[in-house]
Amino acid sequence: MNVLLVNQYYPPDTSATAVILRDLALALGRVCSPIVLSGRPSYNPEFRHGFYFSKTEFMDHVRVDRVGSTSYDRGFLLGRVLNYVTYLILTVIRGVLINPRPDVVISMTDPPIAGFAAAIISFFRRSTFIYFIQDLHPDLAYAVGFPIPKLIARIWNFFNVLLLKYCDSIIVIGEDMKDLLVSSKGIEANKIHVIRSGSVEFPSPKTDGTNIIREIRKNYDFVAIHAGNLGYVGNFKLIIDAFKDLGDRSIGLVFVGQGAMKTELMDYAKNVGSIRFIDFYPYDELSHVYSAADLHLISIKTGLEGLVLPSKLYSALKAEKPIFANVPDTSDVAKIIKEYQCGVVASTKDALEMSKQIIALKESNTLDKMSVAASQASEVFDRANEIRKFTEIVVEYEKN
Repeated sequence: MNVLLVNQYYPPDTSATAVILRDLALALGRVCSPIVLSGRPSYNPEFRHGFYFSKTEFMDHVRVDRVGSTSYDRGFLLGRVLNYVTYLILTVIRGVLINPRPDVVISMTDPPIAGFAAAIISFFRRSTFIYFIQDLHPDLAYAVGFPIPKLIARIWNFFNVLLLKYCDSIIVIGEDMKDLLVSSKGIEANKIHVIRSGSVEFPSPKTDGTNIIREIRKNYDFVAIHAGNLGYVGNFKLIIDAFKDLGDRSIGLVFVGQGAMKTELMDYAKNVGSIRFIDFYPYDELSHVYSAADLHLISIKTGLEGLVLPSKLYSALKAEKPIFANVPDTSDVAKIIKEYQCGVVASTKDALEMSKQIIALKESNTLDKMSVAASQASEVFDRANEIRKFTEIVVEYEKN
C-alpha cells in the first residue's frame, strides 16, 4: 500500500509537526510504502535554496519529495501568505502527478491550507483521505485575533467544514478537539479518532550539555522555562508580568524559541533582568534544554481549548519535570495535569496571583512528587504507542 504524507515541514526542520510526521513516516515504513510531500526546509536559513519545482531525496529510507515554495521569514505576514500559496499550488501539481499512485493520502495542518491540497490530490488520484489535525483553523486564527476579515473567515470555515466532511477519517490530538468538531462542525463522532502527539525519546545529544545548562540556569536557584513557539496562543505578557511581581531574584524565566511575538515580548520584558530569551538550540540538544529547568511553563489563552494542544506538554513529561500551566480549566492540558498530579493549573488572569502561585510551588515539597508523576504520565502517553494506533487505522483501509 502506498501512502502519501502531506505537510510543509519535515526534518531538517525541527517544528513539532515536522518531527511528528517523521515518526509517523518511519512507523508506516514498516507496514507500507510512505512518501512525504513537503516544502523546502525553512526554519533554518542555511537550508533556504533558490527556486525549484520539486526534488526527491531519501531520509532514513523514506522518500521525501520537496516542492520549492517560497521561504520568506515567518514573521513577515505577506511573506508567510506567499509561502502558503506557492506551497499549495506546487503541492497540488506534484501530488496529482506523483508516482506510484497513493492509496491513502494523509494531511497535517501545517500550514492550515495543507488539508485542501491533500483533498484535491486524493480526489484526482481516487485515494482514501485521512485528515490529521493539530490546530483547528480558521477558528484558532480568528480566536487569537489574527486580522482575518469576517467574510474571509466565513468562506474559509465553510470550505473547512466541507473538507472535514469529505475526508474518510479525522485524527485529532485531544478529546476537547473531538468534542468541538462534533458540537460546532457537525462531524460524526465515529469518524474522529483521538491520537495524541505523545512523549518521545529525546535524540542522543552531541555534547554533555554543560554549556547549555550553564547558559540557561546562569546563577539562578530556580529556573522556569517556556520552550517552543512564541505565537499568539499563549498569555506570555501575563507570565512576564507575574515574574516582574515575584520580588525574588533567585527565580529566573527563560523563553527558548522563536515566534511571531518574540520581538514584542523581548521589548515588553527588556527591563526585567531575570527574564531572558534564547534562540532554538540544535534538535540534538533538546534533552539538555528540558533538563535544565526546574519548572516548565505552558500557556493557552481562554477560549482556545479544543483548538490547540501544545506538544511541549509531552516533552516536559518526558523530561520528568513539573509543569506550571496557565490554561483554561476545561482544556485537555489541564485535565492531564490534574489527573496525573504532575504540575499546577493556574487559570488566573491576575499576574500577582500567578506570581504567588509560582513562589508557593518553589517553596513547597511537592516538586519531586510531581517529577515522578510526570515520568509516569509520559509512559501513558508514549508516542510510539500513539503512532501504532495511527498505523492500525491506515492499514485497516488496505483490508477494506
